[in-house]
Amino acid sequence: MSLKLTHGSALSNLPLFLALDRDLFADVGLRVAVSPLTAFSATVSRLRDGSADLGTTGFTQALADADSADPLVIVAGSGLCGMALLGQHGTTAASLAGMTIGAFADDPMQALLEDVLRRHGLTGRVFVRFMPSLVEGARQFRQGEIAALTIIEPWISRLVREGAIVLSDGTDIWGPTYPDTVLVSPRSLVEGRPEVVTGVIRAMLRAQHIIEDDPRAALATVAHRFPGFSLDELEAGLVRQPSQVDLRGLEPTILGRWPTIRNLQGKPSSTPPAGLIDFRLIEAALAAEALVPSHSPSRKRMINHV
Repeated sequence: MSLKLTHGSALSNLPLFLALDRDLFADVGLRVAVSPLTAFSATVSRLRDGSADLGTTGFTQALADADSADPLVIVAGSGLCGMALLGQHGTTAASLAGMTIGAFADDPMQALLEDVLRRHGLTGRVFVRFMPSLVEGARQFRQGEIAALTIIEPWISRLVREGAIVLSDGTDIWGPTYPDTVLVSPRSLVEGRPEVVTGVIRAMLRAQHIIEDDPRAALATVAHRFPGFSLDELEAGLVRQPSQVDLRGLEPTILGRWPTIRNLQGKPSSTPPAGLIDFRLIEAALAAEALVPSHSPSRKRMINHV
């Protein structure tokens, strides 16, 4: 079957990137096409208008689109943590009152900022400026046009090395482990063609094994997707934002952001609807992978990186 996939630009997309660049989808019987990323919000738009069948996006997207007729469902993970609110040198969270902060709309980074502001009593006391791209956000931060910025890897490691201060890396707000990018699928595809979604997860699981076995080689394969970043920078970013396809056990962390998303949407808080997370296909993918003989060409390709 042919699939149209979409993805973001963060390092948390690494399992999908590697599966694409190593042609791991073909090993599970899938033909995939991916449109070039044209804007920060392009992934969300494609998933909403149906121009992409499924793909990786911020974990809060399924919460934000919960009221859709064919809602997005989180079916697997991709990357953990690796988000931060950075401040200029000498900045503290308390000193942000009255300042301008850069953020990214319709993204977990916006949810992180909202929760950090609430934690420090700054809700309504800062100016939020939404950025059109990661590059532009970093530029405005470097030029001192904004006092703080929410951003992701590999940009965090670079900006910290240049002197930025980490005001929050999410772990102080959401706990020691939280997802950033996840694999989402419309509910109709999960129910109608579960074997297709399972195949995508299988390819990403194989990619994760390669990443864990030789991170630098995996990053070298996908480095063209991060122009201007060295392998050392990408490795530093991967330490902060490790790949993780199996998110079982993190359901409470994901659903715990429901009140924040509802608040950002201007909707009354409520109980999250059932079905926003469906990890049955992770279990199916893991079971299928366990049945692949160790001598099979696909398994050898996964292990030996050929």
